Amino acid sequence: MTDDLKDRFEQLVADPPPPTGVPSQAVAARVRTVRRRRTAGVVTLAAAAVVAIAVAAGNLTDIDSAPPVTNTPSAPVTVVTGPPTAAPTTIPPSPVVTHTVGPTGSTKTGGTTGTTAGATTGHTQGTGTTKTPPARPPLSAHVKLNPIINGRTVTMRVTVSGTVLVPTVEGKNLPADTSFLNLSGGTQYYWGDGEEGGSDGGSMSCDGAKTRKTGQETYTAETHTYTKPGTYTFRYTVRYCNIGDTVKTVKVTVK
Repeated sequence: MTDDLKDRFEQLVADPPPPTGVPSQAVAARVRTVRRRRTAGVVTLAAAAVVAIAVAAGNLTDIDSAPPVTNTPSAPVTVVTGPPTAAPTTIPPSPVVTHTVGPTGSTKTGGTTGTTAGATTGHTQGTGTTKTPPARPPLSAHVKLNPIINGRTVTMRVTVSGTVLVPTVEGKNLPADTSFLNLSGGTQYYWGDGEEGGSDGGSMSCDGAKTRKTGQETYTAETHTYTKPGTYTFRYTVRYCNIGDTVKTVKVTVK
């Protein structure tokens, strides 16, 4: 801006002399004066801007020339900014759904199919071991006869076996080493020619018998001689507690 323009600008913005008339008229005149002064100032500033542009245009020598750098502190600074940046839109991920089918089924996760070994059912079973006592064998008695013949003389071999109740004597069980035959209530046998023999159980009782014993025993019965040749039927009977009589027969032929 030239000194002449600066002086004119300072004169335009200077306050007018104090009013001499009526206050209301003075105020109205001052408002009109200020409005006129502001309008004249705008015109003056516009004229100054045209002059400055003309000076700048005169300093350009050709098309590629650039305006001079004046380093004017009060010159406005133009800031070039890019277009507004839109906030990124975040799309929430789709939920992942897992399905497990059967002990060995397919597991689907986000469209990928895999294989899952084993089954997850929501609950875990215990692995405790329960010991069940073995079942008691049923009560039974068996007899096997094996005759040994020498002429008309016969020796009978008897085998008794099974699971029986141990009889009591005066309310007490027989000793543990009692033979299997002596656990019986007695034996009886017939030779088939009118002769017979056997053993007596004595004072043993089946009252209160609860203990079971499994075993067998082979022994030799009495020897018998027939008076004449022929075929005879030998019958053997043994009695155990809660079983009753067990009977076995065999044919014997002598000459």
